[in-house]
Amino acid sequence: MIIKYAKLFSRLRTDKGRDRYPASTLYWAPHKPFLLLSVMDLIAEGQITKNFIEPSYELVDTFNGYWSAVMPVGSKTSMAYPFPRLQTDGFWHLIPKPGYEIKYTDGFRSMIRLREICAGARVDEELFALLVRPETREQLRMVLIGTYFAPEIRPVLIKQCMVNVV
Repeated sequence: MIIKYAKLFSRLRTDKGRDRYPASTLYWAPHKPFLLLSVMDLIAEGQITKNFIEPSYELVDTFNGYWSAVMPVGSKTSMAYPFPRLQTDGFWHLIPKPGYEIKYTDGFRSMIRLREICAGARVDEELFALLVRPETREQLRMVLIGTYFAPEIRPVLIKQCMVNVV
């Protein structure tokens, strides 16, 4: 089962462009990898204990920590970008709040709007089982780090994980 998710993690649908993303991210948009790393950190820390990923302040802070550690000073983003877009990768499933329907084309631009419409997300049950086990979680973490980040930045990401998981 881990092979399936390692392959999916190594093939995330991400934007690519030398004019938009630095060499440290191999010119890939780092949003989805940062979000997945953040979810893994909150699972390791015991803040996420069931298969429900809330767009919480803790998740945003963890995501922003990765962003600040890797991206150039002054670059800005929002976790509202990757949170709904991960559903296109086949293992992330959005849970709308009652009375709302979420479409990929909704394109959330702020956490306020995301939280207004989206209660959270869940991942495939098989993936969640892998993420709660430290050894398989770390294998998947290394797939993300090894696929989307330059060798010289990988130690920075591993250090950021250690900062996040206290």
